[in-house]
Amino acid sequence: MEKDNENILFKSRSSRACIRDGYRFYFSHFKRIFKATWLIAILFAVLSAAASAMPILLSLNLTLAGLLLATLAVLLLLILAWRRLRKRQLLEATERIPFKNWLRHTGMLLIIGIVCLVTVSVFIMLTSLPMIIMMAANWLDQTGVLSGDPSGMPDYVKWLTLVVFLIAGFLQAYVWQSVIGPLYMMRGSIIQHENERQKFNKTEIKETYETNLIYRP
Repeated sequence: MEKDNENILFKSRSSRACIRDGYRFYFSHFKRIFKATWLIAILFAVLSAAASAMPILLSLNLTLAGLLLATLAVLLLLILAWRRLRKRQLLEATERIPFKNWLRHTGMLLIIGIVCLVTVSVFIMLTSLPMIIMMAANWLDQTGVLSGDPSGMPDYVKWLTLVVFLIAGFLQAYVWQSVIGPLYMMRGSIIQHENERQKFNKTEIKETYETNLIYRP
């Protein structure tokens, strides 16, 4: 498996090829990825549900805290999932890429990052539709209560809202994890590009040195 991953990973690719091969890698290995990360997805679902519930069920003053918790949940999800998949040998352990090499491939990083974020945003919106409906219902009820009207929401609606948030969060965990594929392919492509560049530079230096020896008076 490691050899197959290595053969797939270390190829010189364009940004488009990294995105295409990355998503193809993710969906072709989705069953194994699901088995390896479902506990992490549940943790993300709990944190995501808590972040969504804070301004909806508790207080609007907790909106900023909810956004911060949601951001932390996404970062934690991607870090833990990446490590888990590498431990399960679904991702090849690669050498550390120096910061200057990342800067050299800023264009590729930006293109892949933007495409992944747009793709994730679309699917997050789709999986958030039940959440949006529940949020709207709770907000309207809270607005009525603040206006002096009695609450028209049954007691079980809060628990139903939490269940909807949890299910949506679990689905969104695998939407977010889909970015791992393109980023994984981009990492391998950068390493391969840099190795080829170093080999080319060494060959050019050697040829220049030999040419100088031949034509030296």
